Amino acid sequence: MISKKSGVILNVNSGAGKAGFSNLSAYCASKFGLVGLAESLALEVSEHQNIRVLTIFLGEVATKMWQEYDFRYYQKNKSKMLQPKDVAEEIAEMIFDTNTYKNGDSFEMYSSDI
Repeated sequence: MISKKSGVILNVNSGAGKAGFSNLSAYCASKFGLVGLAESLALEVSEHQNIRVLTIFLGEVATKMWQEYDFRYYQKNKSKMLQPKDVAEEIAEMIFDTNTYKNGDSFEMYSSDI
């Protein structure tokens, strides 16, 4: 990216990167670690104006992970969860909207109240 003088690193995080959850300690630790990685990388590339490091924090997304983690909860709430297509659209916007999303920025996208 530095040699090409442009690029985007977009980290997909979750609410588990901001708060701990019971029985998900390893997952939460990895998501908290991702926050530190993103912040450090953003500083490391800050002198390169066309390189951005971004993070999106997601709420519950209707994915296979939720089906496997708690199938009953997933079945009951999947219509209220974020849809993968909507997440993908927001990620694309973050990547391509260079006026709104600057290096080091993050965005939170959560599902409707469950």
